[in-house]
Amino acid sequence: MKFTEQLKFFIRSFFLQAGWNYQKYQNLGLFFIMWPFVKKLYRNDQDAIPSVVIRYLSTFNTQPVIASFCFGALAKQEEYIAKAKNLTEFNEETLEWNSIKQGLSITTASIGDRLFWGTLKPLTLLLGLFIWLLLGVHVFELQTEEVVPLIYAFAGGGAAFLAFNTIAFFVKWEGLKISYETPASACFGLTKFDWNRTIYNAKKIGLTLTVGLILIGIYYYLRDFQQMLDVHFITRAVLVLFFVCISFLTHRLRIPNIYLYLVSVILFNIFCYL
Repeated sequence: MKFTEQLKFFIRSFFLQAGWNYQKYQNLGLFFIMWPFVKKLYRNDQDAIPSVVIRYLSTFNTQPVIASFCFGALAKQEEYIAKAKNLTEFNEETLEWNSIKQGLSITTASIGDRLFWGTLKPLTLLLGLFIWLLLGVHVFELQTEEVVPLIYAFAGGGAAFLAFNTIAFFVKWEGLKISYETPASACFGLTKFDWNRTIYNAKKIGLTLTVGLILIGIYYYLRDFQQMLDVHFITRAVLVLFFVCISFLTHRLRIPNIYLYLVSVILFNIFCYL
């Protein structure tokens, strides 16, 4: 894949979710991303474009960041379809294209959801909180008269944003080239990365940061013994312990965490108004 083509794929990949719909999910985004490549590939066979467009407008849904592996693999398979010498070969390559689209989208969705949404998002949030603490921004205090410098206020959020997107951009860029150059027998390059180990190590780091954050919070509130019975501290401590215990219970009962998150948001909003 040439650099210019890879760059087009990369830039357009940020619009995968732009046409999201309840009927076919990310199909419009997929078509938008692949269209320049398809138009160039079939520039001498305009009659083939309508059937190609129909294929790309079929149902498609995966994790937006790691979806780049799908784009590269589909582009390579599309070249095989365009070079088919007869109808039998065309049907075989088209069937293979559909199999790649369905199978790879499911695989990348599974990996991407666990890595980016389930691990890196909360991990980078913890990183931002720690940076605020190191800069003296009292993230544990609801009301304070201290004026925080603007650069300090943006430092934590900026660090979290940069950390997450640096990894996301790397996967997007490399995924395009690797999947285009790697055959199906090697899982289109997905096996070049040890995803499970990466997720496991990231979760260990996140757990360490969480424990550290809790300890810092306890120290912050108990450094003055008179604050030990502060109603705000007791309320937040009880809420944290409650949701930690509930998370273990929901995990054991195999209840999706999304329900726990929804309940958490509702309860925290109620307590904020009390």
